[in-house]
Amino acid sequence: MANKNLRNKKILIGVTGGIAIYKICTLVRLFIKSSAQVKVVMTENATKFVAPMTFQTLTGFPTYVSSFPPTDFNCLDHINLANWADIFILAPATANTIGKIANGIGDNLLTTVILALPEKISLIIAPAMNVNMWKNIFLQENIRKLQKRKNCYIIGPTIGMLAEGIKAKGRMVEVEEIFQLAKKIILKKTG
Repeated sequence: MANKNLRNKKILIGVTGGIAIYKICTLVRLFIKSSAQVKVVMTENATKFVAPMTFQTLTGFPTYVSSFPPTDFNCLDHINLANWADIFILAPATANTIGKIANGIGDNLLTTVILALPEKISLIIAPAMNVNMWKNIFLQENIRKLQKRKNCYIIGPTIGMLAEGIKAKGRMVEVEEIFQLAKKIILKKTG
């Protein structure tokens, strides 16, 4: 269960365009119930699954999608968000986004935030994808690259029902597991 020992901790959650995105609303609520501050960064594809307004309503903060918002002449959201966070959680993490960050590609706001994260900030990645995508040799190479980053934690995927209706490895771990890992990392750093 959630509790108050994450008071004022800054949780930055990056969401990508996978069907498991609907679970992230529950993850956000777990952090809010623990008195943490939560901000969400979405890829454009993620907005096709869940509207940015949903996360804005849950968190009380704007939801960040565009690298170049039309009303912001500063355009340093990627730096400001990276420096704001106590921890970054990428969930669900698609094969596409995993490939981009593993290879230093920052072609959207979410990937540039991750590239701008100070190494001391922990990065939790919760993959979610089709079993064949998960087993793909290139994806596995990218996972190994990410594991070389200091303070990077890959959690899952697990075996379960996938979007295409088969039971296989590729399902995102449950949000409670992500929450507990993040809580453990944060409390270890502050405790």
